[in-house]
Order: sequence, then structure tokens, then C-alpha cells
Amino acid sequence: MSATFLGIDIGTTRTKAVLLEPDGGTVLGTAAVPTPQTEDGGTAVHSPAAVRGVALDVARRALEEAGFGARAALGGIAVTSVGEEAVLLDAAGRPVGDVPTWFSGVGHAPAREHAAELDRRAPVTGLRHPEYTVHALAWWARARPAPASAATTLTDLGSWLLASLGPGELVMDHSHASRTGLFDAPTRSWRPEGLDVVGMGHLTLPRLVPSGTVVGELGSALAAELGVAPGIPLVTGGHDHFCGALAAGARSPGDLFVSAGTSEAHLLVTDSLDPAATAGSEVGCFVTDGLYYLHAALPSGALYLTWTKLLGLDPSADLDDLLGGEPVGSRGVRGRISADRRLSLDGVPLDVTPATVLRALMETTAVASRDLTRDLSRAAGRAVTRRLLAGRPAESATWREIREAVGEGTAAFVDAQEATALGAAHLAVRGVTGQLPPPVPRRPGPALPPERRQEYARALG
Repeated sequence: MSATFLGIDIGTTRTKAVLLEPDGGTVLGTAAVPTPQTEDGGTAVHSPAAVRGVALDVARRALEEAGFGARAALGGIAVTSVGEEAVLLDAAGRPVGDVPTWFSGVGHAPAREHAAELDRRAPVTGLRHPEYTVHALAWWARARPAPASAATTLTDLGSWLLASLGPGELVMDHSHASRTGLFDAPTRSWRPEGLDVVGMGHLTLPRLVPSGTVVGELGSALAAELGVAPGIPLVTGGHDHFCGALAAGARSPGDLFVSAGTSEAHLLVTDSLDPAATAGSEVGCFVTDGLYYLHAALPSGALYLTWTKLLGLDPSADLDDLLGGEPVGSRGVRGRISADRRLSLDGVPLDVTPATVLRALMETTAVASRDLTRDLSRAAGRAVTRRLLAGRPAESATWREIREAVGEGTAAFVDAQEATALGAAHLAVRGVTGQLPPPVPRRPGPALPPERRQEYARALG
């Protein structure tokens, strides 16, 4: 049997593992469990030990599902994770405490407080988002001073897990580093002066490497636990959205990946970054070395969950059934999402139905996505040539039609489940063999007659 490759994805809600043949299209085993999350003094946190436990569990399950031959052929392991969560480690390499989640909000106040000083002492290309690691480090210094002072270094959650699997060096890949606020993407270098600004100047930052780099090998004890041979290469993965984009086929400048989940991530791939033009954008290194990204997000999934509940609908029900054949334009109901995450609805009749409101929300998020894409395109100085859309909403024929009609570039829809874990497996393949597998299957958008497109244009611009 040809070599197989394991991708592990530490996600916000679930941790997944996928075992893949090097052709990129043959999945031999999969497993997923909820990602454990607790609270510490009202702050949502991830326990590194608990996350490691479930990651090993899903890896073991995926390998068992694939069978003995696939396990015996395992040729590499890579890990992807939520990008902004950093594990602080002591001199012995042990985590000093639980990790505030990226959505915990602990960095928002420090982001406002330290913005000017960070820009002065540790300038980076692009915008420092409040969720970036550097702002969470300020929280550590103030809210958890004892463990913070015991820490000597840090890395992202995925890279820490990878390092814990066997002999190897503690590193951070460029895509994860891009989410720290301490890294300048065009020069691929740290800005350690930022640590002093947030009261963590005693930390040493890890060595930087590209995604898809072999940095160690699986230890014998864990190999026995997983039922595989020791010495299997451990390969750096990347930020979760970017790994999903890689698997979907976003690999060339002008490709836009839209991952429709709780947060609808938009990622535009480009081959250069203009510091002046991208000053207000989240930017960084993509998981294909030599390329960059511009990133932004909409709260589309969160909006959908909130409003289906308010309307008395089941958010897990089939979207097409909920919409019930509502017309283009939602009977004149128009929506707008503001920068401060507020929704405005206009033209709502007194006898409005839940289906009309839901259709209006779908159209509102499509228009917001188009506008956001245009902003990213202007900042990058590059036209969007192709949109790759993934996520559960893409299962809906209505959602696909709306997104086909409203947006920049040619639309294609990604059918693969667990694209993020697949992207990690793709990086494992590249790290070991030097070649990227083909992207996962995609299907073109629905064929819309000219009159149908004109109907959308009249209603939504």
C-alpha cells in the first residue's frame, strides 16, 4: 500500500482527524469529537492536556477505521488549529496554564490600550486584530502573573501538540505566527519588542518555519498507543482556515476561499503585500510558502443561529425547507450588517413571515460578503478570479443560487467534509514527498438564466 498521511484539526467546536492517501482524494478513515472547553474565572479556556487527549483519541479512531494496512503505511502527521490561541510553556516545556480561547475577548481591552505603543515599538504589516495572541499575553501578565512569570516561551496550540508527539523542535509556522501580532509577514520575521509592551518581555519566541516542514518524528510510546511504527515524520500544519482553503484549492493569487461556519471567513490569496494599502487589513503568510493572504470575516453563522431561534425555527433543519420558495428580494425586506456587528432590517411588513425574514438574512449576508470581497480586492490590488465556498450552508440549493448570483469571480462549491483536517493532511504529504495533492472535489455554481441574474441585480445591486 502507498503511504498514508494523517491530518488533525483542533477546531473551536470539534477536533477531527482524517487519514488520507497521497492522491488527496481517497479518505481512508475519519473521526471527530467535541473539543473540550471549560471556564476559568468566567473566561472560556482550552486545557492543553485535555485537547491533546481528544486529539490522540480521534487520531487513534481514524487509524483504526482505516485498518491495519493503512496504519502500517502511515508516512506523516500534521496538525492544524485555531490560530490565535498560544500555549505558554515553562523551562521544562510544560504548559503553565489553560489557554484563553480566541473568542474569549480577553484581548479586546489590551488591544485598545496598547495599540499606539505596539505600532511605535513593534510595527508590523497589516492590522493587529483584538483576537491576536499579543493582546492575550497582556491578559496573562495582568490576570495570571504567577504562571505568566513562570513561562519562558510559547507556541500555537497545534504546534505544541505536534511537539508533544515525539522528539523534535518547538517551532511556529508562518501562518500561525501571522495571527500573533508579533510577526511581520513580508519579512517573515518576529517583532519581539512587542512582548515588552504587554509585560511579557521575558519570553523567547520559537523558531519560525514554513507550513509543511518536517520538524520531528513520532515517539515510540505514542506510536505504540496509536498502533503505528515509531519515527513517522511530524510536519508543521497551519492556521485552520488557511488549511481548509488549501484543501479546497485556493492556491493561486486571486483565489478567494469562503468558509461558512459560525464565522464566515473570507481569505484572499495574493503574491505581494503593500504595507500602505493593507494597513487596515488582517494579512499574513499563507500555508503555501511564498504566498500571502488577506483575511476578514462576517458573523453569518452566528446571525443565522440567533434569528432561527428568534423566529421559532429549528436551526438544524434543512435551509431550503425553511425558506419555502421565498422570492428573490425577500418581498422588499432589506438588511445591513454594520461594522459593530449590528443588524438593521428595513421594509419589514407587519404580516411578515419567518421564511421572508430568513431569506432576507441570506441575501443580506451575501451582499455583505460581496462588499467585503471588494474591500479585500482593493487592499490587495488584485481582482478575485475564483470564489471557493465551503461549509454546511453550501448544502442548500437556495444558498448556492444566492451566492452564485451575488459575488465577485467565478463561484465553485466545495463538497468535502472536514476540509481543514484534509488541508493538514495535504501539508503532511507535501512535507514528506515535496508535492501537494490535488484539491478536494468542487462543483460549479448553478446555471442561472440571464433573466434570473437580472432579477438578483435589480433586487440586490
